[in-house]
Amino acid sequence: MQSIKMEKAENLGAMLRAFALEPLMEDSLSFYYDKTMASRTGDEHSSPLEDLFDDCTTSYSTNAHLLLGHRGCGKSTELNNLKRRFEKYEQPVCIIDSNIETDLFQINHWDIMLLITYGLCKIAEEKNADIPDGTLENVLAYLKQDVDITETKNKSASAEISGGAEVKTPPLINILIELFAYLKSNLKVSVETRTTIRTKMEKRASEWVRYTEEISNYIADKCEGKRPIIIFEGLDKIPDPRKIFDLLSFSALAQMPFPVIYTFPISQFYSSEFAKLSGLYRHHVLPMIKVKNLDKSENNAGIDVIRKIVELRANPQLFESREVLEMMIKQTGGSLRHLFDCIHSAARRAARRDAGKIENEDAERAFSDLKHELTVQISEPDFPDLINVYTNPIYKERISNRDFLLGKMHSSVVLEYRNGERWHDLHPLIAEFLKKQGVINDASN
Repeated sequence: MQSIKMEKAENLGAMLRAFALEPLMEDSLSFYYDKTMASRTGDEHSSPLEDLFDDCTTSYSTNAHLLLGHRGCGKSTELNNLKRRFEKYEQPVCIIDSNIETDLFQINHWDIMLLITYGLCKIAEEKNADIPDGTLENVLAYLKQDVDITETKNKSASAEISGGAEVKTPPLINILIELFAYLKSNLKVSVETRTTIRTKMEKRASEWVRYTEEISNYIADKCEGKRPIIIFEGLDKIPDPRKIFDLLSFSALAQMPFPVIYTFPISQFYSSEFAKLSGLYRHHVLPMIKVKNLDKSENNAGIDVIRKIVELRANPQLFESREVLEMMIKQTGGSLRHLFDCIHSAARRAARRDAGKIENEDAERAFSDLKHELTVQISEPDFPDLINVYTNPIYKERISNRDFLLGKMHSSVVLEYRNGERWHDLHPLIAEFLKKQGVINDASN
């Protein structure tokens, strides 16, 4: 993802950039707020990101990891910050944005294997790892065989493999990375290339796995024994979230000799199929920031945490009052994605009114737009389960209708929180909608 350096917003126009729906990239991590975990987990000493860091930097831990969390809870920003921490620890690391590097509608496990090797080659180039020409030549030859490559790419790769002294070519690792980049773009648009690569890797899987292991070992040798780490960001955005089980059930992805982190849709955590993955991967859950407690009282600590996140990005004077900002925080239920979307929308409306700051009417209009997006995800047959989630403390902590929960969590109609124990609640805007429809009685609040 291309990074545009972010600056703290001092006017409504700048808020559009400050609250764009994208994670904080490496050059904007000065806006990262690192005190959210106590509000997320209910325990200042518990942190799934600390656990993930420890697991990836020790040799005795499992290598395959899943990071789960609601869309918009901050996973991507946390992973970018984790990458920065790995780099400070001098751990070789590469983040692969699955949404950019693959076609998520067509992705399969061989695409992931190819991208893992691509990530390793990028790390090897960055660290100047001493990978023997023989290994790189084998990988180049493997990729080229049976694949239609443009004449320019073919000549470049062939010249390097032939070792012709009269031909001035870049180092082999650069040629290989160029070829990977070419194949990646072709895999997204060419059915023929995609089929050829996948068929070949299926038939010669052990050979490809061996190349991957060899490259990772040379990187570790160069980095004083520290193993490379590959982070797959965006896999949780696969349009059909059930497809991720087919993807990650491929055992080789869980048996790399170095840490690999995959994002995973939290809604599928409750699927019966998740048990098949639990023996292969260690999972880490990044909870939502709680703005309310299980007993429906306000969680002031969580509200304050999110307010500080917002005020890192924008001058608080751009909100008519502190109450307007806190109302926006409460009405979006701790979802940073929804909050940022509402702030973005409200700022744009306020600017068109020449208001100079976000006022209550701007926030209400933003809520109306978001509420429409959420309410189209529910219908009358859902009402009994939605009522139970909202009114019944026991139902909040148990799963009576698994299919209902999977679907409504995926659409953010139902949100999950943790404070030692897992519990669920309706998105505040869904609760407000059902109250206005007379489905939920205010007396039950």
